[in-house]
Amino acid sequence: MIEIEVNIDIVKAGLTRLARLGEDMSPLTRDLAEVLKGGVDRAFADEEDPATGEKWRPLSPATLARRAKAGHTGAILQVSGQLAASIQTEHGPHFAAVGTNKVYAGTHQRGAKKGSFGQAKRGTRGAGRRNARNYTARGGATVGGWLSGRARGGSMPLPWGDIPARPFLGIGKPEEAEIEESVRRAVRSALEGA
Repeated sequence: MIEIEVNIDIVKAGLTRLARLGEDMSPLTRDLAEVLKGGVDRAFADEEDPATGEKWRPLSPATLARRAKAGHTGAILQVSGQLAASIQTEHGPHFAAVGTNKVYAGTHQRGAKKGSFGQAKRGTRGAGRRNARNYTARGGATVGGWLSGRARGGSMPLPWGDIPARPFLGIGKPEEAEIEESVRRAVRSALEGA
């Protein structure tokens, strides 16, 4: 009779480390959050949807004229650079995410039809104030001087024109490849004990 003795301690140790990785994937999710942030950075740099690679719709002639009058010559969605600079990463034991605290980000991500946020009604901002122009949108939200002169006659739609979607959040082929490689590295490291 032939006896073969197999020492599976190495395999058991690797599987134990792999199970621990499954309980707290923070080292991996930190990498994944950075990959997601890289996709957003690429979207702003290339002015394209990170998931599809489709170029963002160009700015309307009215927007180009308003920007030129104000001296803004920057890229789409980057007049002030605040939106691109506001992108933050977050990760934990079982998640990786990117996002922004800018309330207007969703409008740029998904777009909006003219009037989809209601109507702006002419209001007042402080009695006796000279040239005080404020408008109150449906629901009581106040919209300041950037509407000055646009709502003659009492009200106007918000937004006053269609805003095309310009997605900057998403996962494209480059991110998919990086995510796959990061997961492989993490699993390999856990199994090998590196």
